[in-house]
Amino acid sequence: MNEKDLLYFCKLVETGNYTITANFFDVTQPTISMAIKRLADKFKDPLILQKNRKSKISLTDAGELLYRKAKILLQDIASINYDVMHASDKKIRLAFSGEAGSLYIADIIQQFYEAGIANLIDSKIERSANAFSDLTNGRVDVAIYSWMVPINDPEYYIHNLQRTELVAITSKTDKWHDVHEVSAADLRNRKFIARKRGYLTRECLEQVANLGDFTPQIAYTATTMKLLIDLVKRNVGIALAMESSLKDVSGIHVIHLKPGQRLWAYMQIAMRKSFIPNKYQQKGINILRHFKPDDYR
Repeated sequence: MNEKDLLYFCKLVETGNYTITANFFDVTQPTISMAIKRLADKFKDPLILQKNRKSKISLTDAGELLYRKAKILLQDIASINYDVMHASDKKIRLAFSGEAGSLYIADIIQQFYEAGIANLIDSKIERSANAFSDLTNGRVDVAIYSWMVPINDPEYYIHNLQRTELVAITSKTDKWHDVHEVSAADLRNRKFIARKRGYLTRECLEQVANLGDFTPQIAYTATTMKLLIDLVKRNVGIALAMESSLKDVSGIHVIHLKPGQRLWAYMQIAMRKSFIPNKYQQKGINILRHFKPDDYR
């Protein structure tokens, strides 16, 4: 059994097609077939079943188990390959979600600077789901993100930073400028400024809409939180936002959902336990594992 055979096997399971799999790896179809045969011979099980060339493939019980375990093993191999090849790197690859970045990136840079290692930071901003996916796949070393449910996975070091409420925001001149609490159903006839699907605040909006039994009316889909807030101030619509990200924002009015319907975002730092920092990275990793925002230091 070798790494390439497992790669071919996993891709075939995902595509369901020998030709597509062969084209993906730029090899011949018999190459894929021989890899599957080697695995089948080793495990004394066909692993993959197919009535004829045009029928869909299916997996035996052994094939299902091999696929699940092979995906984990291939990720670990990729992580080992990267970590060993970059054992002398003087960088820590950080992925921030937009919300987490706006809250914490300055504090993290400050703490690295005070430790004399600011040059270690190699950061990028992306959606929380993408940040965590990049962490899982070894494309970053640390992810800092917000999630509706706190992640608690034994494969990662998880450092909890903050829990913050999701609130509705309006302009100071909106008809709700003196309202302080609403139910989900009260939002049924309001128009919203929202982020794209996949962003936490959009997922929360859709969850609130489910609670209130309505489909949210999206007046505009904003590409950034700054634009979302600016459009709220201009009475284009109202929005959902994390309360912690609004502490320095003026010109808006905050409205809470009624108890029992309130939603929360959990800010966390995560890093793979399989990631072993080198001597250059260790100091920065220690800062991140024990990081506290400036307000809590």
